[in-house]
Amino acid sequence: MKKLLISLFLITTLNISCSDKKPETVVKKDSTEKMTVKKDTSFTIKKEITTKTGKKFVIIETKPTNSVSDYMITGTGFENSKDTIRYSLKNPMSTAMLADLDKNGFDEVYIITKATGSGIFEDILAIASFEDKTFGEINVQEITAEDMEKNEKFTGYMGHDSIYITDNTLVREFPVYKTSDANSEPTGGRRKIIYVLKPGKASYELVITGAESLK
Repeated sequence: MKKLLISLFLITTLNISCSDKKPETVVKKDSTEKMTVKKDTSFTIKKEITTKTGKKFVIIETKPTNSVSDYMITGTGFENSKDTIRYSLKNPMSTAMLADLDKNGFDEVYIITKATGSGIFEDILAIASFEDKTFGEINVQEITAEDMEKNEKFTGYMGHDSIYITDNTLVREFPVYKTSDANSEPTGGRRKIIYVLKPGKASYELVITGAESLK
């Protein structure tokens, strides 16, 4: 009987130890940003980005599935750091970038998301600092089905795009597809779309101002 009680105690202790095991954590860090990845039942990415004025944006991405993400963005160092911005059911994050597109001295954050699947469409989530007192969502001009049908800037657009920042300008670059092109073989060259940050009625707006064909 004594041996049986000891055996039961050992089994119970082992079970508790296994259930208390912490999820795996991976930390990546450089001079301006820090990213933490926690692997447990819901895959979570925490990315911290520091602006040139020393404020910090914290992006938390939770992935209910491999193809869908929820986002929560907070800030530290702002006069009002209680603000939280949330996005639900968006594409997974590809990267996050800082830029001062309107050259007002305060960085914005641009989160680039990428759809899974054959099209690999990229989209933009954007956050602006309001003179480092608080921060808020930037309204981003989206590409609509009507744009792809009637807007010459997006004629032949079928995804496979890349979004980047150069010379204080945000650019979307993509291959141009002709009607008969296969998904893997675009033959219409490349095009880039130029976005500019402008003040809106209640916030900022990221609007499309031009397009340029590339060889």
